[in-house]
Amino acid sequence: MRSLGSLVLSWGRRWGAPPGRFRLALTQGKQNMKTTKRRSFALAIVWLAAGAALAGPLDPPGPPAPTMVTQQQLWDAVKSPGCVNNNPTGLRFVDCGNGTVQDTQTGLIWLKNASCLTQSSWAAANRRAAALADGTADGIACGLSDGSTAGMWRLPTIEELQAIVYPYPSLCNPALPAATGTGCYSTGAWATEVRSTYYDFYWSSSPSNGGAGAWGVYLGRGGYFDNMGKIYGWAMWPVRAGP
Repeated sequence: MRSLGSLVLSWGRRWGAPPGRFRLALTQGKQNMKTTKRRSFALAIVWLAAGAALAGPLDPPGPPAPTMVTQQQLWDAVKSPGCVNNNPTGLRFVDCGNGTVQDTQTGLIWLKNASCLTQSSWAAANRRAAALADGTADGIACGLSDGSTAGMWRLPTIEELQAIVYPYPSLCNPALPAATGTGCYSTGAWATEVRSTYYDFYWSSSPSNGGAGAWGVYLGRGGYFDNMGKIYGWAMWPVRAGP
């Protein structure tokens, strides 16, 4: 039996292909293949270098620039400082767990501590209520952690106070409804430090007597009073709109 090499040579002789020329063709083919591989490898290196130059360094760019904002800052900018309690118990006055209580009937949010701000004149009470905010000295003293900012809080109007304070003479002391929205506050408290002793009045933001006085309420036996002298120091119970 002939070997593969002898068959190739015999076929070469039969068709007039000299063995030497056949070997030369094989040699040139191998050299061409090596050259093609070298060119392909060199081209791949060039493409890798170009890609690295376009991509730039892979190291982190460092801390955010002063003009950049973090995800937490974005959330702080859009979150509503409303009540986080979804009122699972069906109460009218819901403790929001952040220093505030929401009246689910009116939607208003009341400061939970009804006496954390010292008694002031009517003008000073309006200014101090407007400056109240989460993180301020007054906000910390009042236990606020609701994300509120200056300008959100204010004194309630006389109509807003009338919505939660019983008229005179009330059998409840304080003259407020319980957390359920009915009965007496003493059976279901929803705030703290409520002033209800004799001569403890709360300011409203509503002026009276052509602006010479202002409206207020008394929580001891209930009732609404107009023409209260603006220069006197009475208590304040700030309120703000709900979410």
